[in-house]
Amino acid sequence: MEIIDLDESYLPLYLVCLEDWSDEMKEAGKQKEVWYNRMKHRGLRVKLALDDKDNVGGMIQYIPTTGSES
Repeated sequence: MEIIDLDESYLPLYLVCLEDWSDEMKEAGKQKEVWYNRMKHRGLRVKLALDDKDNVGGMIQYIPTTGSES
């Protein structure tokens, strides 16, 4: 298993939440793309877990804190 940063080659799969088989998720992908493009400039990062055949098995999305936590 390997953990990688999201790159352009996996972006379409990420935009459908790794559910490229789902017609509902394909429809929602356009909304997620708008959200992703806005949030990546606010620090959003995405990591993907790849198996030995480079198939994505999971992901995590996170936004680093600014250090001004209450």
